[in-house]
Amino acid sequence: MLETMRWLDDIGYDYDYLINLDSDALFIREGYEMFITEQMNNKDYMGVNTKRSDEDSYIGNQVREEYDLWKSLFGDYSLYESFNVGQVFSKKLVKRFLKSTRYSELKAKLKKTKAFGVDEVAYVTMTERFGYKLNTYPRSTGESIRYRPYFPLDETLNLLHWNKKCYLLHPVPRDIGDETRVFVQSALKQQVQYNADSQNRFLDTYLGDMPFFIRRKDSTGKTVEWLTASLEKGMSYWKFVKSKGKSYMYGPYTFGNEKVEAFTAIETQYGNIEIICRIKDKLIHYWRDEESGEWFESPSFANGVKGVPAFIESSYGNFEVVAPLRNGGLGHWWRDNHSSWDWSEPDKFGDSTYNEVILVENNSNQLTVVAKTDDRYRYFVRDDGHSWEWLGPYI
Repeated sequence: MLETMRWLDDIGYDYDYLINLDSDALFIREGYEMFITEQMNNKDYMGVNTKRSDEDSYIGNQVREEYDLWKSLFGDYSLYESFNVGQVFSKKLVKRFLKSTRYSELKAKLKKTKAFGVDEVAYVTMTERFGYKLNTYPRSTGESIRYRPYFPLDETLNLLHWNKKCYLLHPVPRDIGDETRVFVQSALKQQVQYNADSQNRFLDTYLGDMPFFIRRKDSTGKTVEWLTASLEKGMSYWKFVKSKGKSYMYGPYTFGNEKVEAFTAIETQYGNIEIICRIKDKLIHYWRDEESGEWFESPSFANGVKGVPAFIESSYGNFEVVAPLRNGGLGHWWRDNHSSWDWSEPDKFGDSTYNEVILVENNSNQLTVVAKTDDRYRYFVRDDGHSWEWLGPYI
């Protein structure tokens, strides 16, 4: 953190607050920036569960065992602690660290210490020694930031369901295929795809209706691919390539001849982009041949649907699609990618009215559907490997 403070000062970066985050943290809804702005008004420091370190504190006792190392900085006074993820420092406080005559000493001791989690004691205690008031996160926001256990999908949905002040989760496994990460990424994609305000914030260029970003498994960031629904009929495919410091845009490549009302897409194990489109109340499957760049359309495999379909390639190697039904409930279709290449008849479940669904494979390799109704999330889990029935809804 000290190196980051120094780097920001060296490059003259303009900021209001420096916030510590780890790679196993995850934002699950918008609003954290506004939360920080409101909470930090006339404040210079805030942390999760900020408090005086008591004798039962594991982190505090790690530092106390190095009493001789830290005595010159902390003296014989009380230590303080705050969970490292989410610590907020005002620019004013950062400047105080950098201008302190103890800066070099603190930096040297941080390199020398063997105390586990020393960052949770050193910065907050130094802040108190500088004479700044210590503040803690409100419980409603801080309760989703902890040491262990990892946040599973069901607990994440429960927080989204009941706690409108929950913005940041910690910890979440550092695995792009983790159930919670996949759900949040899918929810964000849907928000950008179907919300004009979100599109204005995230996109610099208007490409068409319902813009959908394709992230390739082997992406280096030099190639960006987008799909959009054309205003009148069909789909458009765009490709942006960065090469030798320049950006090139290719497209749109158009395909399809009917008005697309909703769609979703994935990159499959074959390396193809494959799309599920809703046209009126039917589902249509398109796929792109990567060698020729040509798009192919498969016959409709579902009817009586509405809203936005969800689409994944499961660990079974099959395509799995879930969509809301016009008459209520949800339908699940799957395509056998091993022999027949045929789509199944729908497996219907749930009895409420849904418009938004997200399909993931949970960390136990069970298909899980997250559906939104009345501005609340509910989820269903398929009993994979046993009855194969859809169980739920759970809240």
